[in-house]
Amino acid sequence: MNIKFLLLLILAMVSWGISWPIAKVIAGMVPVPVLVFWRFLFTFLSIIPLLLVMRITIRLKTGKDYWNVLIGGIIYTLYNQFFFLGLKNGLPGAGGVLVTTLNPIVTFFIVFLIQKKSISKRQVLGLFFGFIGGLVILQVWKISLDYLLLSGNLFFLLCSFVWATLSLNSQKTGKSMSPITYSFYVYGIGSILELLFCWNDPSFWKVWEFGPSFWFAIFYLTVISTTFGTTVYFYAATRLGSEIASSFIFIVPLSAYLSSFLILDEVIQVPVIIGGGLAMLAVYLINSKHKKKEEIIP
Repeated sequence: MNIKFLLLLILAMVSWGISWPIAKVIAGMVPVPVLVFWRFLFTFLSIIPLLLVMRITIRLKTGKDYWNVLIGGIIYTLYNQFFFLGLKNGLPGAGGVLVTTLNPIVTFFIVFLIQKKSISKRQVLGLFFGFIGGLVILQVWKISLDYLLLSGNLFFLLCSFVWATLSLNSQKTGKSMSPITYSFYVYGIGSILELLFCWNDPSFWKVWEFGPSFWFAIFYLTVISTTFGTTVYFYAATRLGSEIASSFIFIVPLSAYLSSFLILDEVIQVPVIIGGGLAMLAVYLINSKHKKKEEIIP
């Protein structure tokens, strides 16, 4: 096993985890559509050099490809709306654990319902642990509409369900285009969609008045977390195999929680640790018999 790719994978997973507290820092500075637009635009621009260096075509082959990237752009725009809305009030560490552990569980469950594939006892046990882990992370004993809104957990839950649909959409394009090409179109379409909603917002150009911390956060969320992290994940996965590469996703919730503690002094919550552990066990059980295709991670 190549040590270089192992290190790259670890760095990619850690970069995804750190993106949660970094995003929290700027989540309330401007309206969410404005924030998402600038993130999408800079990510879109940062992908162009990759396409040129790696000589990846952006040509779409069929009408279905056009349809799929359009749907992908709409879905990913919704995901980012919920992502930043959750972070405005919620805790990035807890949200990072909740979303990154529930994403593969919810995705698997939806695929099972739609495609009606056979499911093993091991996977049933994994879904059970995932369900219990999610309830513990949410601290179900406190559940009320006010709690869900104030904690950001309602939006984090929506993130998980929206991400599941994005996963299904991206998998449809796996044979006809590169994941980087798919990302190129998704971020481009997302930029246009967000621009329609925020171009006349008074704070649209206000971002240029912000200091270095804001632009460092944007740089991190676009170039480091998304362009670098996602590209390294896909590239390393082709060398190590998707099964090994996907197992490294377990690093994401841990790094999200630890980085939130170090950067934002987020209080460590026992329910999040216990629930996150159960959810990660669930992901392991589900994927041990279900080889999951690679997908884009925010």
